[in-house]
Amino acid sequence: MNTVVSSYLRSAKSIDLGGTGFFRLVGLLAGACANFAVIAILSRDYGVEYYAFYALMASMLNLLPFADFGIGATMVNATADYRSGALDRMSFQSHFRRASLVTVLVSLAVASLAFLLYQMGLWVPILGAVGEMNHASALATVVIISAAVGIPLGLGSRILQGCGKMRVVVTAALIGPIIQLIVIVVCWTTHAPAYLFVLAPCAGYLAVGFLTLALALRSISGDEGSLIGWSLTSPVRVRIAETAVPFFLISIGMVVGFQSHRLLISTFGTVEDVAQYSVVAQFAGPLLAILGVMGQNLWSRYRERFRIGTLRVREFAQHIVLLGTVGAVFALALIVISYPGIRFVSGGSLVVPLATVLAGSVYILVVSVHQPAAMFLMDPRGLWVQVLCVWLSGLVGMVLAISLIPELGPAALYLGLSAGMVVLQVIPCIHISTRRISSMEKAVETGVTV
Repeated sequence: MNTVVSSYLRSAKSIDLGGTGFFRLVGLLAGACANFAVIAILSRDYGVEYYAFYALMASMLNLLPFADFGIGATMVNATADYRSGALDRMSFQSHFRRASLVTVLVSLAVASLAFLLYQMGLWVPILGAVGEMNHASALATVVIISAAVGIPLGLGSRILQGCGKMRVVVTAALIGPIIQLIVIVVCWTTHAPAYLFVLAPCAGYLAVGFLTLALALRSISGDEGSLIGWSLTSPVRVRIAETAVPFFLISIGMVVGFQSHRLLISTFGTVEDVAQYSVVAQFAGPLLAILGVMGQNLWSRYRERFRIGTLRVREFAQHIVLLGTVGAVFALALIVISYPGIRFVSGGSLVVPLATVLAGSVYILVVSVHQPAAMFLMDPRGLWVQVLCVWLSGLVGMVLAISLIPELGPAALYLGLSAGMVVLQVIPCIHISTRRISSMEKAVETGVTV
């Protein structure tokens, strides 16, 4: 028994499961402190309407989750291949320069669109009631331009991920809430106008982007100058689209099938259902975020070890058990923490059925078990498998949720999505991953090149 436990502990340490999860948790807590600070200051000193203004503007920083069109995924793979020797220096330079060029062009396009909306006065109808407030259009433009600048800066975190340094990524992210808090305190102590508080999340967001890019350039052997350039031509043919396109489609599928819950529950349920689902999601979200960065630790490791023939089915199975165990702990934590947490947040005015919390826990467990297979299938062939699985599971999950909402309420969303994922995503991806690793093992044993 002790031998088995020791084996799993060594496996967890080898993929830095605990360190990455811990620093991600610290980052989430720091971000929560910054949010609580601005809630208290704006709602008490300026009025609740200004917090609504701040919340809407800050949320716009996250409106472009797939604006890099999947280019970031190509940089993870290219960096992992470069570090393992599968990609030479010139080829890696070509990947980096082409990715930089494309993301900069996308950034300029998004920033230009934001400025055009400002010039045409279209931010007012887009923002609704908030758009009528002073400086709303100008600040919306600033926020979207900040998000646009972050698109090429985001290559830094992808390169670090390709280097197997997810702990560095999540640790560097700590500067975001720190900068945000500093700007908030400065605005508060100088009695700045309420709208200037919106600059806090923008400053934190950009600080993280610049820091991670600087750390990434330093990590890939220190010859930063030879990597930076905007040449359209290259002696090496770079096929970015073969990874970027399926990853982009996966990102779209995740939004369609996994991020449309509130719209579904609002359309087919009641206002109370929306409130109950949303408050449980507030507690489940951070737990899922920690699981996500833990899983991303495996991406570059799997790619490198599969290429050199050292990845084993037994190790892959260990990682499924490890992430599943963490997911089970998180699922239990959601049950234990959410009830007193919801009572505290709502002041006792919102009662959430136990079925909804239990369904959210099931979803957390399903996501955790899926992480290793999702991170293994990151080559072009595996990504196309995931495109099919994500879209099928997402659409089936939506259909199940819609049919179950009248009877189960908000619990139907989590249960429908979980069922769709297990049958059409988790089981197929684990099966395909295991078969590929097993085939590689046999090929290594017989001396055949895979």
